[in-house]
Amino acid sequence: MLSTRCLPWRRIRPLVVAAAFLAPASVGAQGTPAPRAGLSPQQVQGAVRSAREAIEQSRKKDDEPERRDVDRRQYVVGVEVVDLKQPPAPGPAEASASPPRDADREEGEAEARPSAPAAPRGGILALVTTYRYRDDVTIFATVDVATGKVVRMEEAAHLRSALSDEEYEDAQALARERSDPVKALFEKFGNKLSVYPQFSQFTVGDDPRIHRVVYLTYRVGTKDLSYPRPRIDLTTREVTTAAPEEFPQPRKPR
Repeated sequence: MLSTRCLPWRRIRPLVVAAAFLAPASVGAQGTPAPRAGLSPQQVQGAVRSAREAIEQSRKKDDEPERRDVDRRQYVVGVEVVDLKQPPAPGPAEASASPPRDADREEGEAEARPSAPAAPRGGILALVTTYRYRDDVTIFATVDVATGKVVRMEEAAHLRSALSDEEYEDAQALARERSDPVKALFEKFGNKLSVYPQFSQFTVGDDPRIHRVVYLTYRVGTKDLSYPRPRIDLTTREVTTAAPEEFPQPRKPR
């Protein structure tokens, strides 16, 4: 049975936030991840497809209305193999034992802490991580690779998560479209330019969202350019380019 929970980011184990670099796609959660260790390309594609379908079913189940003005951007930012240490099969005494009461919990243990999903012996579970811009939510879908079934799905709001390759490409396209200095740079150097992105995540003012911001540095040949260096806020899709630094001129001798 598919379970869906919404957990604060502190309750998500750090290992599930590992990044995966993606190739562009145009349907659903954009991007088809490159093969991960322990997964074939076909298994990765199947796991991503299952995760997309489960996310869409969850949206329909919540009766979320279709709106034209809603931000539909949604990207797969990670695919990892879940390393499960299969416990031994419970004996008769263990199987008949009653579950622990709330009072038996360890002090400080989170009540909603997720347990590891069960998998068939010898089976593989893939963790597909998706970022949704609309509400700044990261979705973790655990997929049984053999059956394509999503056995667990969790959501975490305002969580810092990896950036997909397609988001990097979107940032570069926004800079060329909305920054006049960047336009002029490409008109001058064309395909001689190469670009190096840097990714940062932070809150802005009272906005609870984690803004996903990319800074671009351009290079001609082996020379890094100090200007322009646009700042692209992918959350708001705003592009800003700081003015070039001005250095004081040396004084002329009298």
